[in-house]
Amino acid sequence: MPVHPFRNIIIVFFALLSCVLISAQSLSGISMDIRNETGKDRSGILDLTVMLKNQGSSRFKGHVHISVPAGFRNIMDTDMEADLGPGESAFLPVKIVVTNNAVSGLSNIVFDLRDLQGRIIERKQIEYQVAENTTMRIIAENPVIFISNEHDSIVVRTRVANLGNKKQDVTVVFKVPDAAQGNLFTEQKGSIDVQKDTVFMVRFMPTAHMLKNPEFIINVAAFREPDKEIFGNASISIQNVSSTQRYRYQNNDFANYTKNSITASYRRIGETSNMYQLAGSGGFNLRSGYLFARANMYTINNQNDPIVNNTYISYHRGGNTFTVGNVSRLMEMSLFGRGAEYSYTTPDHNKKLEIGFVDQTFSLIEKNSFLKYGYGFYARGAVGEQNDKRSISAGYVFRNDPYEHADHNLAGSDFRYAFNKDWRMNGRVYGGLSSYQDLRVVKPSLAVESQYSGIIKKINLNGSYFYSTDYYPGNRRGVLQVQQNVSAQVFKQYSVYGNFTISDFSPKYYFLNSNLQSNSTRFDAGLNFPRKGNFGLGVSFQYQQEKSNTYNNFFDTTLNQESKQLVSRRLTEYLNWTSSDLKHSAGLGLEAGLVNYPDLQRPKYQMKAVGNYNYKWLNASFSYQYGSYYLSEYAFSKIFNQSGAYTKLFLSAFVNQEFFDHQFILNSGLSYTDDLLYGKSPSGFVNLKYNRERYGVFLNSSWFNYASRSTGNNIFTIEAGVTLQLEPSALNAGKKGNIHAFVYFDHNDNNIYDEGDKPAEGYLIMLNNISFKTDKEGMLSYNAVPFGKYAMKQIIQQGWYYNEVNVELNKYNYSLDIPLHQNGTVQGSILYDYDAKTALEFSPKTGGIVFNIYKNDRLLQRTVTDDNGEFVSFLESGVYRIELNQNSLPANTYCERTAVEVNIQAGKIQRVDPFMIRVKTKNIRVKKFGEE
Repeated sequence: MPVHPFRNIIIVFFALLSCVLISAQSLSGISMDIRNETGKDRSGILDLTVMLKNQGSSRFKGHVHISVPAGFRNIMDTDMEADLGPGESAFLPVKIVVTNNAVSGLSNIVFDLRDLQGRIIERKQIEYQVAENTTMRIIAENPVIFISNEHDSIVVRTRVANLGNKKQDVTVVFKVPDAAQGNLFTEQKGSIDVQKDTVFMVRFMPTAHMLKNPEFIINVAAFREPDKEIFGNASISIQNVSSTQRYRYQNNDFANYTKNSITASYRRIGETSNMYQLAGSGGFNLRSGYLFARANMYTINNQNDPIVNNTYISYHRGGNTFTVGNVSRLMEMSLFGRGAEYSYTTPDHNKKLEIGFVDQTFSLIEKNSFLKYGYGFYARGAVGEQNDKRSISAGYVFRNDPYEHADHNLAGSDFRYAFNKDWRMNGRVYGGLSSYQDLRVVKPSLAVESQYSGIIKKINLNGSYFYSTDYYPGNRRGVLQVQQNVSAQVFKQYSVYGNFTISDFSPKYYFLNSNLQSNSTRFDAGLNFPRKGNFGLGVSFQYQQEKSNTYNNFFDTTLNQESKQLVSRRLTEYLNWTSSDLKHSAGLGLEAGLVNYPDLQRPKYQMKAVGNYNYKWLNASFSYQYGSYYLSEYAFSKIFNQSGAYTKLFLSAFVNQEFFDHQFILNSGLSYTDDLLYGKSPSGFVNLKYNRERYGVFLNSSWFNYASRSTGNNIFTIEAGVTLQLEPSALNAGKKGNIHAFVYFDHNDNNIYDEGDKPAEGYLIMLNNISFKTDKEGMLSYNAVPFGKYAMKQIIQQGWYYNEVNVELNKYNYSLDIPLHQNGTVQGSILYDYDAKTALEFSPKTGGIVFNIYKNDRLLQRTVTDDNGEFVSFLESGVYRIELNQNSLPANTYCERTAVEVNIQAGKIQRVDPFMIRVKTKNIRVKKFGEE
């Protein structure tokens, strides 16, 4: 149907008229401006003022409409009325709250000034930058999970909430302890919207090892992607409930953890030697204390009597320890062999006493007569044994030495003292008295040692000094040794150091007709430069002097006791490099100087170059030496009639790598040596080890070849073995007992099991953190429990409860009755009361409203409403106060009655009136002011 031309004219006319009217309205003299008066301390709240001014000649009526983006909330009103006469001004206050739902970034708040017909007279907008908030939270939905059926799977749930203002990607990692494979790690990824939460769940079947433990922990860590930034973690306790459980030691218990094992191996050395070895160790708890044993036995080429060493059994009870078998005592005069020892340590571990007797025989089952190789005994007492700052000990050692035909007595004291955090000192003084039976000589002796460290004005000092007389029977006979070190940092990152060592060795024996004398002096001084990028550099000067008569027969001067001397002076430098990612490192050292040999007049040139390279599992090194650095090297070159300078080349490369989640371990290496003593000698080894939960196998092999002069030889060794891992033990030296409990329903509430009462089958009882589930007779047992106090924690269930008490175990068998009392029930709910027309915007929720329950002003528990807005709690008889936690209410809501008192009676349900949750109403405030 054609359109009439007159109708088109009318449409155009009215369109033009509308434009004229709008233009006239905009030019009517009304203006709008927005003033931001938000203070710096008003984070999250915008204080704005809308300024209106009527500069026209007619009255203006309209309103200001405010449009806010998502996550912003206008507290005042969305539309504010505007009524201004000619020349009047109005100031309309506006408060806008930036909620946690506001998305990060730039947001616009739009103000439209409209007339009564809804036409926009003027539009203004302000920008607001919402700061990025990446707050996340992770919680365990069930911090404690009980399992009683080994065939049921375990489900672990954690809830991750995005409390920030941007959508975030997360990764949640569950760590499940599994002895068979170390730890099992399960990853789950997800994206969480703003102010939302997501449940991450893992399901697994418990292994046999897990079921043996009364409790194990599932650790959960949450990471923010893509930077793998951890933002939270949670722990879930898995309680393995059973009517009978054995005490398991935790990390905070005073116990010695031992991995019980047995290892059997076969070793072939060269072409003729075969060795069979059996070794093992382990321990187990007794009612009082524990036993621990270690054994090692081997035989070579099927010899009649095997060798048994490093074998002993020890009994520990409290602070007392009794040991019988092989005894090894590294004292000032060491004792090794068959014997027995006793030690006592005070409960605070501050004082200790040790005594023992040793028959110095290597093998425990050796058939030689008792005391044939001598014997000894010792006693030692210490105060401050665990004190790193102050301690002192005194000891006495006696040893009968059949080789010297002498009885040696040694007594002395060790001490440790810290003057302050910078200065400390260790020292020892020992005096000896030796009686030589054949010579009828009594020889006194002495040994003194001191060590110190300290700082003087950023100069680090430390030194060690030792002196013993020539006939001193201790481990270091006829020794004088002085060592002093000093270092300091100068010129910003430059550091200097210096150290010198003087030693003199001249032991004397009545049964050995020799006059051994050897002394040496060494001095080093150097400078370390500051690192330049990945490089470090150091230079130093070395002086070395060695003098001895030990090698005189190599110089054809056997009858001459005059000492030969070697003196060296060298300059050294060392360069090291480390990659930026710290995966690679390398070093190169060079030494060069002149040396004076004992039978040459003029000095000779000597040098050494060393280098190494490391990368994770690889280590490679080399060393090349030209010229003798020690008298021993120069003496060997003389005995072999070496015409040129002594040289030595050493090359090596080693690999250490693990595969298959650390179950397979490879250690391997190659080396090559070329010098006078060993000739051209390559060697290598390969060690393989495979470990599982209950067993491990290993294969070790080595090969060594040397060709010195006209001789040569190959030695190949191979060893194979298996290790059986027995059940590990946590050994406790204290007394241990068994707790037996009978749990019953006390229907007449008299705390006595009598007529009408019944055993409680399948009821959960918790001692400390261990849960028990009673058997058909209402019994539970807790075995091998160390003496002490244990808290019985309440678990209200099935409408019954028991009183929380402390069980003090002070005897080997402890029995108690646990009466169950019937509890009461309290039920409540919430309801919303609001007018939809006047109520502010809010997000109603029924689940998750928190109520605190108090008794005598003490918080007992918290309960939350379900999805129907209801809550229920089981309580013992008494008066309680139930209080609403208003922080759990939705925004813009409140509750006038927040608390109520209830009287709980056993076996009855107490219902409380619903808590009425009200919603705040809208409030409009308009202020008008005259023109200034």
